[in-house]
Amino acid sequence: MNESAKKYCENCLSKQIIIHAETINKIIEQCLIEFPSTNTQQLKEYLHQYCQEKAFRNSRANIGEKSSATDEEINIAIERSAMCYPTIDKKQLHIELLKLYNVRQEEYKMLFDNERNTPWLLDFKANHQNSDWKFWNRYITYLQNSKNFAPKVINEIDRLTDDILDKLYDPTIHNVKGIDKKGLVVGQVQSGKTANYTGLICKAADAGFNLIIVLAGMHNNLRSQTQHRLDEDFLGFDTAHERAWQTNGTNRIGVGVLDNNNTAISITTIKSDFKKSLADSLGISFDIQTPLLLVVKKNTTVLKRLNTWLLSQTQEINGEKRITNKSLLIIDDEADNASINTKKADEAPTAINGWIRKIAGHFYRFGYVGYTATPFANIFIPLDKDDLFPRDFIINLPAPSNYIGAEKIFGTSLEVNDTNDDLLPIVRRINDYQSFFPDSHKKDDEPPTSLPISLQTAIKCFIVTCAIRIARGQTDKHNSMLIHVSRYLNWQNSLKEIINNLFLYYKRGIEQEDKGVLKQFRDIFEVDTENYISYCTTTQNILNSSFKDIDSKIKIHSWEDIKPNLYKAVQKIKIMSINGQSTDTLEYWLSCNSWGIKFSQFPSCIYLC
Repeated sequence: MNESAKKYCENCLSKQIIIHAETINKIIEQCLIEFPSTNTQQLKEYLHQYCQEKAFRNSRANIGEKSSATDEEINIAIERSAMCYPTIDKKQLHIELLKLYNVRQEEYKMLFDNERNTPWLLDFKANHQNSDWKFWNRYITYLQNSKNFAPKVINEIDRLTDDILDKLYDPTIHNVKGIDKKGLVVGQVQSGKTANYTGLICKAADAGFNLIIVLAGMHNNLRSQTQHRLDEDFLGFDTAHERAWQTNGTNRIGVGVLDNNNTAISITTIKSDFKKSLADSLGISFDIQTPLLLVVKKNTTVLKRLNTWLLSQTQEINGEKRITNKSLLIIDDEADNASINTKKADEAPTAINGWIRKIAGHFYRFGYVGYTATPFANIFIPLDKDDLFPRDFIINLPAPSNYIGAEKIFGTSLEVNDTNDDLLPIVRRINDYQSFFPDSHKKDDEPPTSLPISLQTAIKCFIVTCAIRIARGQTDKHNSMLIHVSRYLNWQNSLKEIINNLFLYYKRGIEQEDKGVLKQFRDIFEVDTENYISYCTTTQNILNSSFKDIDSKIKIHSWEDIKPNLYKAVQKIKIMSINGQSTDTLEYWLSCNSWGIKFSQFPSCIYLC
């Protein structure tokens, strides 16, 4: 739908105190005069969803800053919101608010070295006003109002980041040298670790840490993704300036839309890792007290460049070259990957581990916090004071009650248990792949020239999933599919062509309303077979399980709801092969409206959009 038409209508609605159905219809009429090609029905659905989201936020504001709310409190808040938005679906709003205020999170566990611990944060807070925590206050407002984080989750992020900050050091103390604090935060995959370390960065910047280095994986796509996340959640502006400007007429995004008065400087951008030339082109003094952010790959060339640049900022004091005017915080995302020294004690450390140590060693004061879901290597790092063992603290970060991870999908047993009500009933066994992708295939073996039925079915399922999400109003949400059948690059790149051809066949069939192709998708949606359980049956199974409240939007759709959205779905899907030899690039920031099927040499490291 026309983005200009959306903005025109939103601007008109923002001037209204009470938005009746007649108001919406009148604004649509005005919009169609300005933008005659706009789809009227889509625009009406969008505006009703817009009012629903506004009412949701108003209801949260009416309930106040509580970690839980009763049915009565929720109903009162909804009735107040309905005064301004009479067209809202009160029942749906009640379900969404009830789900939000029912989110629970267990207490996190912490181990710390009491002898090395010097608490400082309570005294620091006592001597500063709440308004001094500008980055943090802006961030939690963004989490609440824009990302709809549950109150309990926001409170836990607040407590946890306070504890971590207190286990580091007071960054405003400049007359003490030799401060090095190292810790580790352990959390489940995709359970909120990035939200936590972003909160830590915000509080650290408020407290006085004026150089923050984030080690963001080993590949450009992960580094760019992390930079984009921090652009939105910490910096408040788009480091790929032309992208936001072309979309919104401003480079302000994320937290910057709420408040653009906070200032931090990013020496890296979405497009560019650290380069001395980029740092020099900013025209800023390294001595500036404004927080400096660098998001860098764990790559020897990049870290060497960064080390050389930092070395040029040192001063010689008593025969030592040190940086004295910066309080450094290093965040190591996926700290078990590449950061560990795997060499023997009498050997030089591995390259990346060595560069991290050298970078930290330039500073009189630094803190290092690693984040990982798999801490096994980190806790076995030798107790060498120069290495990265988390000797000051280790924190276990529990997932919130609404977290869905591998355990709730696959369980902990080697066998899939179809009768276990504690598992989401969505796992399907396949047994037709061996002749196509043998477990023991070699690099030089001939790749297959066709695909097993199970993979063809999976691709059709992905297309149907995209169509269902459109029907649920989730047009701007990422959808992703990962196909990982071989670690060999030649196999991956060969299979891309086969899958692309199959996808184009489905796409053209949908575009031309081919009855045979549409029947295949209808069967995927509503017909069960001996080897396949349809979407309709799967949805009913979920609604009959302990996961019935997992998503307030889940319901059994009709084929008539889904069929018109298949066309929209296939227009946005891209097929990409992501590996060292491929020219495809995974760039989330290019468009939040593109979806993709991608192949990966490193499935645990690839994020799909």
